[in-house]
Amino acid sequence: MAIGDFSNEFSSDVTTSTFERGEGGSSQVTINLQFRGSLFPQADGTLTLRVPVPGATAGPASFTGVGYLDGGDTVGLTAEGSWEQVPGELRWRIRGINMSSAGQVLLSDGTLDLESRSYNGTVAEWT
Repeated sequence: MAIGDFSNEFSSDVTTSTFERGEGGSSQVTINLQFRGSLFPQADGTLTLRVPVPGATAGPASFTGVGYLDGGDTVGLTAEGSWEQVPGELRWRIRGINMSSAGQVLLSDGTLDLESRSYNGTVAEWT
């Protein structure tokens, strides 16, 4: 199987975020996003970042959303991956393996900027 180049770019705005406490001191943040990009002209979704213990600088991530295609078709999207804090910055790098309801497997690599409330990155198709 080949992996395409990371030429498909996306940018998004954080619309809302919610923080929850979990067991054993864990927590999670749920972030709602509105996307624009070269692969999907528009998409909406929810990114969930789990913080396994207080003060952790990395952890698991997941995504659920929908992509809107030109012509009105929609594509369901889910992803699993990880996040890590960029040392000394208010940014988190997020990488994931994404599956679409159209059968695509996509690899994503992006940065959530906490100051600008944006999430931008690239996507490659795994064929």
